[in-house]
Amino acid sequence: MSSSFKVRFAKYSDKENIMSFIGNYWAKNHILSNDQMFFDFQYRHEDDLQFVLALDTTNRIVGVLGYMQYDPEKNEQDIVLALWKVIPNLSDPVLGIKLIKYLRDNIKHRSMFCVGINKKTIGVYKFMGFQTGKLVHFAAFNTECKTFSIAIPPLKKKFFVCDDSWNFKKTKSVELSLEKLIKISGYKEKKPHKSKNYILKRYVKHPYFFYIFYEVYEKNFYLGLVVSREVQYLSGRALRIIDVLAENNNISRIINEFVSTLNKSCYEYIDVYASNLDMYLLTKGNYELVSDSQKITIPDYFSPFEKKNIDIHFCTTDNQPSCFFKGDGDQDNPRIRRESITND
Repeated sequence: MSSSFKVRFAKYSDKENIMSFIGNYWAKNHILSNDQMFFDFQYRHEDDLQFVLALDTTNRIVGVLGYMQYDPEKNEQDIVLALWKVIPNLSDPVLGIKLIKYLRDNIKHRSMFCVGINKKTIGVYKFMGFQTGKLVHFAAFNTECKTFSIAIPPLKKKFFVCDDSWNFKKTKSVELSLEKLIKISGYKEKKPHKSKNYILKRYVKHPYFFYIFYEVYEKNFYLGLVVSREVQYLSGRALRIIDVLAENNNISRIINEFVSTLNKSCYEYIDVYASNLDMYLLTKGNYELVSDSQKITIPDYFSPFEKKNIDIHFCTTDNQPSCFFKGDGDQDNPRIRRESITND
């Protein structure tokens, strides 16, 4: 039985209809439904929009699939999905799956993944051949901090053990740092691999969030970059690791040593969401595993603020372990439009 719905890539002229669809069927007052500048930042690529659409016989949008290309100039690029919604109770019960199939069939890619999938859709992703998992949440707490406004820390905080041969320097030029990064042979093979242009757009040109870049050195040898963001609630401040741009085999060591930036800082803690990390190294090292069972709370939502732990699930077409971060896809973004969004 043929479907009465048409599937195609979006055009820029579809923008207003897509934004209305998001407000009506995804989330009322979501920033992507009422902030045209932010919508363009996330989904515009040249003269097109990075969406696959499903339309009925009247050309009304009944389903959307957003995505972002990490390196459009490469055939073997990695693609991240971001926002997948189909109107319920349509005559075609697998229309949502057809949107993903259309994207997989029509854009050459090495891998396709999504960070922040709804737990209820895990079975659907597995049916389509995706591997699924959950980002692990770690936090390191400032032993000098007496009052915690944001987090609920463990009763006993760890004293950090850091290697003096490591050094983290705030970068003066992100572009120059990225030029060094792309020359690292292991980074070229990293999955997912972000191009220089994508990194500049995602983290340097973000319309609302300000990211802090740290160059990483071990014994004066350049290893890559830590992308971080400061968050604030009431009188409390914290530093979040949003991404680590380095060879996969160095990432856990970088995160463990990065706690040295807490020394003489005003931050309550440093936290990170990621997959495929060395859990033994981090939990025996400077970090705590964040979980309700450990009676540790590290909020993930700051705009608006919600003081609770949040699980972030992911899926991927890649059978090999990949290192995903909160900065992958659309997870580290404001959810509602505010007249002034600084850093939450």
